[in-house]
Amino acid sequence: MLDKFIYEKARLISYSQIERSNIATTLSNLKSIINNELDFQSPFLGGSYKRGTMVKGVSDVDVYFQYTGNGNSQSALSKLKNCLITSYPNSIIKQDKPSILVDFNKIPINITPYKQGFSGNMSIPDKYLINWKLINFGELEKRTTSLRQRNPKLIELIKILKLWNKNHNKGIKNFEVEKKVYNLFHQPYLSSHSISDWMWTFFSNNGFKGDANNIFGLMKNNYSDSILKTEWLKFIDNR
Repeated sequence: MLDKFIYEKARLISYSQIERSNIATTLSNLKSIINNELDFQSPFLGGSYKRGTMVKGVSDVDVYFQYTGNGNSQSALSKLKNCLITSYPNSIIKQDKPSILVDFNKIPINITPYKQGFSGNMSIPDKYLINWKLINFGELEKRTTSLRQRNPKLIELIKILKLWNKNHNKGIKNFEVEKKVYNLFHQPYLSSHSISDWMWTFFSNNGFKGDANNIFGLMKNNYSDSILKTEWLKFIDNR
């Protein structure tokens, strides 16, 4: 029964088809605006939105634009930010490292410039916003595809763990949550097909003994359905 309540929560924190359509429209408009700006071209989507692991209130939509100018990474970010401020004067726009963060109708979008080398290698701004650092695009996408092929419900596990990470202030980066799930469950054999078992395995193997004990208690205590649901929500929402 715990599995049922976990999946219910996963559905609640996932974007609906209508919401994904609104995001797609916003991204299309954004691409049109920045593509018309000198020194920017070839946008592509990345991150949890592309991988299908995005969580409401936790994840950003990641979009990348190729910077073809000659400036350093700070110059690219400043030009990108000024372009967005001109086009969206009423939106919240701020510079982070190494991206521009924009909020469109409660849709958080993370916009990052990248440079492409002659060999096809891609680089994004480094933490000092002076140079560019190489980044391996696509590796996490391949891993997520592999997990989805093994068992699509592993994607729901990732979403729930991202919510747990945020609500319990664990401080793990979202992409690191995905990497940890892949490292645990990419092998050919799954000893269980229960998402609550997977959560217990994740916590037990990543040093979260208290959380593992909480999940174990929910799995083993003979709660009524209503009490089990209440206790589960108290745990995942950290109330």
